[in-house]
Amino acid sequence: MSSQPVAAIVGMGDAYASRSNRKDPLQLAVEATHKALADAGISKDRIDAVFTGRSPWADKRSQWSNIFVSHMHMPVTLNTELTMHGSGLTASVGMASQMIASGRADYVLCLQSDATELFVDAVAMGAEADADPQFEIPYGPIIPALYGQAAHRYFHEFGITEADLADVAIANQRWGVHHPHAAKARFGEIDRDKVLSSPYVATPLRRWMCSTWGGGTGGALVVTSVEKARAIPGAIYVMGYGSASTHEYLTDRINMHRCKFPGLGTFPNLTYTATAEAARQAYAHSGLTPADIDMTQISVNFAHMGPMILEDLGFARKGEGINLYRDGRTGVDGDLPTDTNGGWLSFGQPGISCNMDSYVEAVRQLRGAGLGISPNTRPRTVMVQGAGGMLAAGGVTILARAQ
Repeated sequence: MSSQPVAAIVGMGDAYASRSNRKDPLQLAVEATHKALADAGISKDRIDAVFTGRSPWADKRSQWSNIFVSHMHMPVTLNTELTMHGSGLTASVGMASQMIASGRADYVLCLQSDATELFVDAVAMGAEADADPQFEIPYGPIIPALYGQAAHRYFHEFGITEADLADVAIANQRWGVHHPHAAKARFGEIDRDKVLSSPYVATPLRRWMCSTWGGGTGGALVVTSVEKARAIPGAIYVMGYGSASTHEYLTDRINMHRCKFPGLGTFPNLTYTATAEAARQAYAHSGLTPADIDMTQISVNFAHMGPMILEDLGFARKGEGINLYRDGRTGVDGDLPTDTNGGWLSFGQPGISCNMDSYVEAVRQLRGAGLGISPNTRPRTVMVQGAGGMLAAGGVTILARAQ
């Protein structure tokens, strides 16, 4: 690669909780942060700014990022929650890079944690966080039902079938069974019959095509300049990033007839996501192309989102992303290993922390320190993609290890 990095991750920390080892989001965030600071070899007093995603589902206090820095006794010049749904956390590394480049910070901490399953009756919440209160909630949708509408449209436009989506679930579970913290690891590997015989959650999405709540996770990243990173072993370089938001609720998207982002197809549509624009920015910013990416960590909360996102990232033409799974390209022996911790489908979604889980896995794989299995060839580059809302927001970051 001839491209030059714009910033670097010099510290990473992760933390985990389960029903037998309960920790709340604040405990998880503190544990991950201490590990990240130790990994970077700096004290908390060196942190100039803190970025988080939106407040955890299991701790919805306002100004959550302020509560965190107060708990840590860590005064900073800026702290804020980036609330582009879940993708705000993915965008936080880009925001940290900009702050460092402007000279306003030497070290920025990006973090997120959650433990929804351990503290919240998530099923009872329905779709309150992602459904329009006037036009959607009165009909009582659950989140899978809203995503199911996009899946039906994807099927209609491109001839995708439930059997195709089974291949996505199978591929992710093959990774997940080897990860010690994957929520679905205990079920072992699965086949098409297993997936297609599982009950519908919201047609056409069956149980194995839907992510589950995991236990609890926390992750923290220390970001600094490229110059400072050169003296720190294990630094991971930020090559480029991008982000975009297009709407809020699914009914908003269905009624969109214009969009200034040309890569999102002809509107109205339900088969492109804001990730397409975020990826365009990341490639332009880095000077890299899809051919330069060795691995992806993406936000597949429902099986049809896997091929859709890989298409939006430029790895396949629209409607052909399923071939990446069908041909084994996302697996251990493939040329584009994807969701190597099992992804959201098999690792699970502990809550808002799921986009940070993707960053943690990317850093681990780039360092050759995965907790599960690793592909046959250690990646040089990893693309981290995070989504939020009903196709509403996307963030993309391209990371690379030192050459």
